[in-house]
Amino acid sequence: MRSMFSHPAVLFLWIQSSSGWMHPKCQIYDSGEDLGHFPTWICSHIPHYAERYTAACQDVTAIEEDLLGLPPNINTLCIYMTHGENRSMSLGFFSQFQDLEYLYIEGCFTQILPTGNSHLLNLQHMYLIDSWGTGSGCCDCHIGPHTFRDLVKLCDLTIQGYRLTAMAADVFHGIPQLQRFIIIQPCVDDLSEILCRIMNIKSLIELKIVAPEIQSLNQSNCSILNTKESMKPLFNNLAFSDFSFGEITHIEEGSLAWLQNLTMLSGVFSQEVLLHLPLSGIKQIQGFSCYGINVIDIESICNVVFLLSIKKIFVNNANTSSLSMSSVELCTGLEYMGLSVDLEYMGLSGRGSIHSTTHLKWNFISRLKKLNELDIDFLRDKNPDICSFQKQPITWLTKLTLLINVQMLFAKHFSCLVKLQYLDIKQNLISNVEDFAFMGLTNLESLDITSNKITQINANTFFGLHSLTWLDLRNNPLIHNIEAMSFTHLMSLRQVFLGQVHNPLTEPVIKMNLTLIFGGILSQLTHLYISSAMRPMQLTIGSNITSKQNLSLQLKGQTVSFQGL
Repeated sequence: MRSMFSHPAVLFLWIQSSSGWMHPKCQIYDSGEDLGHFPTWICSHIPHYAERYTAACQDVTAIEEDLLGLPPNINTLCIYMTHGENRSMSLGFFSQFQDLEYLYIEGCFTQILPTGNSHLLNLQHMYLIDSWGTGSGCCDCHIGPHTFRDLVKLCDLTIQGYRLTAMAADVFHGIPQLQRFIIIQPCVDDLSEILCRIMNIKSLIELKIVAPEIQSLNQSNCSILNTKESMKPLFNNLAFSDFSFGEITHIEEGSLAWLQNLTMLSGVFSQEVLLHLPLSGIKQIQGFSCYGINVIDIESICNVVFLLSIKKIFVNNANTSSLSMSSVELCTGLEYMGLSVDLEYMGLSGRGSIHSTTHLKWNFISRLKKLNELDIDFLRDKNPDICSFQKQPITWLTKLTLLINVQMLFAKHFSCLVKLQYLDIKQNLISNVEDFAFMGLTNLESLDITSNKITQINANTFFGLHSLTWLDLRNNPLIHNIEAMSFTHLMSLRQVFLGQVHNPLTEPVIKMNLTLIFGGILSQLTHLYISSAMRPMQLTIGSNITSKQNLSLQLKGQTVSFQGL
């Protein structure tokens, strides 16, 4: 008769219980290494470098009752409240965990009480998340004045889904070391409701606000600010600021003067409202994402770029027909440009429905001499003429992403982009790649050409890519007879994703001679991915490949055999 410990599953449970801690609501792990065994939903917002003990508690209805019995030296604590439970919570309960540094609570409460006479001396990171929402979509939790001031080491605070107007105006005052504050879905339509509650946190270095209900940017009406003070910067130490709003319909003059500089601004703007943005008092925006209600001319975009010294811009619903060397004159300071068409706005269900977009005038690139990354999505330009207009090489662009339904790549298609390092042309309609199409891209390190219609790889298809280390060809209908020596000249190649290869159904086995295709560089590859769609596959590797080769060969096939080893 076999003993109970001879079954692997039983032995696993015995090992887990050997830590000495059993709890009906919580899973407890005693080191950072054990976090790898956590289910993916547990503590997903907590950095996985917490020391000592980590506890994750599910189906909690009353914190003070359900969490009794946890070890006092918990370092990281994640609590997931039962949906619909709505009770009060006292921060003082957590003072029993003297080593607590990370506290994540997902749920909604009627009120949150301060620590009282207790202290959380080591708490540094706290997350209050209501991901469910109540009937109104927000957590109406009352939090009184100075509730968090006794959290003397709190440096990182995230609040999501809690209605700010249910909290006292001075709820966040007195937190001595708060440096990073993230406010998501605060359920307010007036930015002042946020500003008035955070304006006295002088230690802030990072501030992120995601408030989709805010549609009007008005001057602050905080009672403790007079008109002159509202026009002055309030956060002198702020190094990072990220604001995301909904559809902005009105911008009042001086409405953002208290901030001065923004790291990132996102929102939905009409062209008319967009042109009012410089009047807000903002002096500089590093990155700007503009989702247009209607089509916005490139010249209007560049006017705002110039006035606010914007370095990175993404515009959805840009009027690409207005692209020209003259229209981008005021965009010369850009380092990143992303242009896209809003398919939902156009009433289109997919890329195949695009009919109204235009042939791009690619000569605008030559005017943007600081641009190092260009991303153009969901436009239609089957045969983009990128380089024929160029009299001089483009030496500033290092990354290019094109999703424009291009069908064919001609010889020397990208030859003017001599400094390009990353080329992403996935999810187009490319079916034909002429020999020497990538000639001139001597600095290219990464080429993503997945999800196209390529059926043939020739010996000179990738000729000239001497620096290429990463090549992805997955989700193309590649035929099995890739021409001999197709990759032998790619002397820097390390990772190759061939994806699914085919041969006629009359041939029972897919046969590939890897040495014939890759030649001597096969020994330097670190990863090679091949799929045969569950069909038998026979791979031949020449005897010149040494046994010391460190190659990760990932194969997907029903039967795989090797010859020549």
